[in-house]
Amino acid sequence: MGLSERALIERIAALTAVRAGIVVGIGDDAAVFDDDPATVATLDLLVEGVHFRLRRRDAGELRDVGHKALAVNLSDLAAMGAAPVAALVGLGAPPASLGAEEVDAIYGGMEALAARAGATLAGGDVTRAPQLVLSVAAIGRMPEGARPVLRSGARAGDVLAVTGPLGAAAAGLLLLEDPLLATGLPEADALRAAQARPEPRLEAGRALSAQGATAMIDCSDGLVIDAARLAEASGLAVTIDLDRVPVAPGVARVAAAAGREADVLAATGGEDYEIVAALPPDATWPFGRRTHGQSALDELTAVGSLTEGSGVRVIRGGREVSLPRQGWEH
Repeated sequence: MGLSERALIERIAALTAVRAGIVVGIGDDAAVFDDDPATVATLDLLVEGVHFRLRRRDAGELRDVGHKALAVNLSDLAAMGAAPVAALVGLGAPPASLGAEEVDAIYGGMEALAARAGATLAGGDVTRAPQLVLSVAAIGRMPEGARPVLRSGARAGDVLAVTGPLGAAAAGLLLLEDPLLATGLPEADALRAAQARPEPRLEAGRALSAQGATAMIDCSDGLVIDAARLAEASGLAVTIDLDRVPVAPGVARVAAAAGREADVLAATGGEDYEIVAALPPDATWPFGRRTHGQSALDELTAVGSLTEGSGVRVIRGGREVSLPRQGWEH
C-alpha cells in the first residue's frame, strides 16, 4: 500500500535539509528565501484525470486549465502575504493533442491571469507525456520589511477566520459530474466557474498580513483539513463552528439535491482558494461588515478559535459533529 499524502511529505522532509539561503523549507504554503524583501516560492502540479477532466477538449476548457494551474500557485503566495513576481511553467502532453490552438488556449488562460496579478510567465519546459500535465512554480515577494505569514505563527486565543464563502467549487464539481443537478439553479454558472476558474485572494492575503494575521493557509483541500494543518503547525487545537461557516449562494440547493449537508460540503469540499487565517482577538477586524466589494476583506468571517491542545473539533449547535472526512487528500 502506498504512502498517504501526509506520510509522503513527511518522509521527503525527513530526507532533506534546509541550507544557507533558505529559512523555511518543506511544510508551509511556500518556501522562504533568506533575503529582504523576502522572496517566496511554491510549486503545484495539475494532472489530467487527477486534478481536472477534459470533457470537450475545446479552447474554453483548456483556457480554464491554464488559468487554474497558475491560480492555485498564486493562492499559495497569497497565503504568505506575498505579491506575485514570476512563474515557471512545465508542460507535458501527448503530441497528437497539442496543436497551436491548444497551446494558445492553455497559455492564454495563464497569461490573462498573470497580467491581472502583475506576474511574468518567465520560462519553463515542455515534454511529451501520456496525458496533459502542468507544473507551475510561482515566485513572489514580500513588502520591504515584512516577513511572510507562516502556518506556524498562531497563538492560543486567536480567532480562526476565512476570507469568503465556501462550497462553491465543490458544488460546481457536483454539477459537472451530474448536470441534472443544475436544473432551475440560477447560480449554476457561477458554481461551475468557481470550480474551473478559482480566483487567488492576493489582495486579501496582503491585507491580512499588513493588519497582523499570525498564521495563514490557503483553503485548497477544505476548511477543516487546512485549519487542522495550521493548528498542528502552530502546536495548537482548533474548533470550527459549522453554524458560522459562510456558505456560497446556490450550494445549499446543490447539496440537498445530491443528498449532502450544505455546511459540511462547504467545510470539507475544498478548492475554494479562500484564505484561512489566525487573527489576534484584541485587534479590530471587519467581521460581518459588507462594503459591496470596496475592501479585500469585505467578506471576512470568524468561523472558530485556536486553543491550547491538539487536534480539530467541529461543532454545530454547540455539539460536536463527526465528519465522514475532513477534506481532500491525494
